[in-house]
Amino acid sequence: MCHAARVIDLTRSLRHLAWADARLFEDLAALPPEALQARYAPEAWTVGNLAMHIVGGAEWYAYCLDGEQWTDLAIPETAADLRALAARLADLDAILLAQAALPDETVDFVDEEGPRSAQRSTILSQACLHSTEHRAQIACALEVTGQGGVTLDDYDLWAFESHERSA
Repeated sequence: MCHAARVIDLTRSLRHLAWADARLFEDLAALPPEALQARYAPEAWTVGNLAMHIVGGAEWYAYCLDGEQWTDLAIPETAADLRALAARLADLDAILLAQAALPDETVDFVDEEGPRSAQRSTILSQACLHSTEHRAQIACALEVTGQGGVTLDDYDLWAFESHERSA
């Protein structure tokens, strides 16, 4: 018996992104507020700035894909600030996930350099990569400053697979 192969799409990766984003912000909110000031190097962004940047990046990708306007984000200083950013990020992750159901075509947008375009799939892939990169920086900053609280293995594919099976 021959089974028809499913075409690989970005839906699962985007679900993983949304799950990992939510978990990261929960973990950060559980830390003392001073953890948001941690840096992995003297000139590097703080954990709070990186958290805000993850949300800002998601706003940028949503804007490129469907014109969703970005908001004035603030660097979080408290658990409540992190929860507010997490709520915004959940909305943005839902927009990105919805975009995965659309045809992979060139999308046009305007940035500070003027009119630009990119394939929908490339923007969605970059959204996943962008958040992953900054999760790693956050984990590093917390580790080198002795804060701990964020372990990258908690957000990896094995943790996500376990979460999916138990959900």
